Amino acid sequence: MRIAIVDDLETERAQLKTRLARQLRLCGTEAQLLEFESGESFLAAEKEQRFTAAFLDIYMHGMSGMDAAKELRKTDADCLLVFTTTSTDHALEGFQVRALHYLVKPFSEEELSALLAEMLGRSAAVMSVFATGILSRQSILHI
Repeated sequence: MRIAIVDDLETERAQLKTRLARQLRLCGTEAQLLEFESGESFLAAEKEQRFTAAFLDIYMHGMSGMDAAKELRKTDADCLLVFTTTSTDHALEGFQVRALHYLVKPFSEEELSALLAEMLGRSAAVMSVFATGILSRQSILHI
Protein backbone atom coordinates (compact mmCIF):
# COMPACT_ATOMS: atom_id res chain seq x y z
CA MET A 1 0.00 0.00 0.00
CA ARG A 2 1.09 3.52 -0.75
CA ILE A 3 -0.63 6.15 1.39
CA ALA A 4 -0.37 9.94 1.11
CA ILE A 5 -0.87 12.25 4.09
CA VAL A 6 -1.61 15.76 2.83
CA ASP A 7 -1.76 18.59 5.35
CA ASP A 8 -0.05 21.98 5.49
CA LEU A 9 0.59 21.58 9.24
CA GLU A 10 3.66 19.45 9.95
CA THR A 11 2.43 18.44 13.42
CA GLU A 12 -0.87 17.16 11.97
CA ARG A 13 0.96 15.15 9.30
CA ALA A 14 3.37 13.64 11.82
CA GLN A 15 0.59 12.73 14.25
CA LEU A 16 -1.51 11.06 11.56
CA LYS A 17 1.53 9.21 10.21
CA THR A 18 2.29 7.85 13.68
CA ARG A 19 -1.31 6.80 14.23
CA LEU A 20 -1.60 5.16 10.81
CA ALA A 21 1.70 3.30 11.25
CA ARG A 22 0.53 1.96 14.63
CA GLN A 23 -2.84 0.82 13.26
CA LEU A 24 -1.27 -0.78 10.18
CA ARG A 25 1.21 -2.68 12.39
CA LEU A 26 -1.72 -4.00 14.44
CA CYS A 27 -3.30 -5.23 11.18
CA GLY A 28 -0.03 -6.81 10.07
CA THR A 29 0.03 -4.64 6.97
CA GLU A 30 3.04 -2.91 5.49
CA ALA A 31 2.55 0.44 3.84
CA GLN A 32 4.59 3.31 2.53
CA LEU A 33 3.40 6.47 4.29
CA LEU A 34 4.36 9.68 2.48
CA GLU A 35 3.80 13.21 3.75
CA PHE A 36 2.96 16.26 1.64
CA GLU A 37 2.54 19.85 2.80
CA SER A 38 0.36 20.90 -0.12
CA GLY A 39 -2.12 19.62 -2.64
CA GLU A 40 0.25 20.65 -5.40
CA SER A 41 3.16 18.55 -4.08
CA PHE A 42 0.83 15.57 -3.58
CA LEU A 43 -0.46 15.77 -7.17
CA ALA A 44 3.08 16.04 -8.54
CA ALA A 45 4.09 12.87 -6.66
CA GLU A 46 0.91 11.09 -7.73
CA LYS A 47 1.80 11.66 -11.39
CA GLU A 48 5.02 9.72 -10.82
CA GLN A 49 3.42 6.80 -8.96
CA ARG A 50 -0.19 6.34 -7.92
CA PHE A 51 -1.35 6.08 -4.33
CA THR A 52 -3.61 3.42 -2.87
CA ALA A 53 -5.11 6.00 -0.50
CA ALA A 54 -4.81 9.67 0.41
CA PHE A 55 -5.70 11.44 3.65
CA LEU A 56 -6.39 15.05 2.69
CA ASP A 57 -6.88 18.04 4.95
CA ILE A 58 -9.38 20.38 3.33
CA TYR A 59 -8.21 23.73 4.67
CA MET A 60 -4.64 24.29 3.47
CA HIS A 61 -2.64 27.22 2.12
CA GLY A 62 -2.73 27.24 -1.68
CA MET A 63 -4.78 24.44 -3.19
CA SER A 64 -7.40 23.04 -0.83
CA GLY A 65 -7.67 19.32 -0.20
CA MET A 66 -11.02 19.31 -1.99
CA ASP A 67 -9.50 20.96 -5.07
CA ALA A 68 -6.62 18.46 -4.98
CA ALA A 69 -9.15 15.60 -4.86
CA LYS A 70 -11.06 17.03 -7.83
CA GLU A 71 -7.83 17.30 -9.80
CA LEU A 72 -6.80 13.76 -8.80
CA ARG A 73 -10.10 12.32 -10.00
CA LYS A 74 -9.37 13.54 -13.53
CA THR A 75 -6.66 10.88 -13.82
CA ASP A 76 -7.18 8.41 -10.95
CA ALA A 77 -10.54 6.90 -10.08
CA ASP A 78 -9.10 4.20 -7.80
CA CYS A 79 -7.35 6.11 -5.02
CA LEU A 80 -9.26 5.82 -1.74
CA LEU A 81 -9.84 9.38 -0.54
CA VAL A 82 -10.29 10.31 3.10
CA PHE A 83 -10.80 13.90 4.17
CA THR A 84 -9.41 14.88 7.57
CA THR A 85 -10.63 18.28 8.66
CA THR A 86 -12.04 20.35 11.49
CA SER A 87 -15.33 21.16 9.74
CA THR A 88 -18.23 19.25 8.26
CA ASP A 89 -18.90 22.11 5.80
CA HIS A 90 -17.59 20.14 2.81
CA ALA A 91 -18.97 16.67 3.60
CA LEU A 92 -21.50 16.73 0.76
CA GLU A 93 -18.86 17.97 -1.66
CA GLY A 94 -16.82 14.89 -0.72
CA PHE A 95 -19.40 12.72 -2.45
CA GLN A 96 -18.69 14.48 -5.74
CA VAL A 97 -15.11 13.18 -5.67
CA ARG A 98 -16.19 9.76 -4.40
CA ALA A 99 -14.48 10.08 -1.02
CA LEU A 100 -14.43 6.92 1.05
CA HIS A 101 -14.72 8.75 4.35
CA TYR A 102 -14.73 12.12 6.07
CA LEU A 103 -12.90 12.21 9.44
CA VAL A 104 -13.61 15.23 11.62
CA LYS A 105 -10.64 16.23 13.81
CA PRO A 106 -10.06 15.21 16.46
CA PHE A 107 -10.98 11.62 15.60
CA SER A 108 -10.55 8.57 17.80
CA GLU A 109 -8.32 5.53 17.41
CA GLU A 110 -11.48 3.45 17.04
CA GLU A 111 -12.64 5.56 14.07
CA LEU A 112 -9.22 5.27 12.44
CA SER A 113 -9.04 1.53 13.08
CA ALA A 114 -12.48 0.90 11.57
CA LEU A 115 -11.64 3.06 8.57
CA LEU A 116 -8.35 1.22 7.94
CA ALA A 117 -10.14 -2.14 8.15
CA GLU A 118 -12.56 -0.95 5.47
CA MET A 119 -9.73 0.42 3.32
CA LEU A 120 -7.74 -2.81 3.58
CA GLY A 121 -10.83 -4.83 2.68
CA ARG A 122 -11.55 -2.73 -0.39
CA SER A 123 -7.93 -2.73 -1.49
CA ALA A 124 -7.67 -6.52 -1.15
CA ALA A 125 -10.92 -7.07 -3.04
CA VAL A 126 -9.82 -4.90 -5.95
CA MET A 127 -6.41 -6.57 -6.14
CA SER A 128 -7.92 -10.08 -6.10
CA VAL A 129 -10.20 -9.26 -9.06
CA PHE A 130 -7.23 -8.15 -11.16
CA ALA A 131 -5.03 -11.03 -9.95
CA THR A 132 -7.47 -13.61 -11.34
CA GLY A 133 -6.91 -12.28 -14.84
CA ILE A 134 -10.64 -12.28 -15.48
CA LEU A 135 -10.72 -8.50 -15.64
CA SER A 136 -8.12 -5.93 -16.43
CA ARG A 137 -8.23 -2.24 -15.58
CA GLN A 138 -8.55 -1.55 -19.31
CA SER A 139 -11.63 -3.76 -19.70
CA ILE A 140 -13.35 -2.06 -16.77
CA LEU A 141 -12.71 1.32 -18.30
CA HIS A 142 -14.37 0.20 -21.52
CA ILE A 143 -17.52 -1.40 -20.13
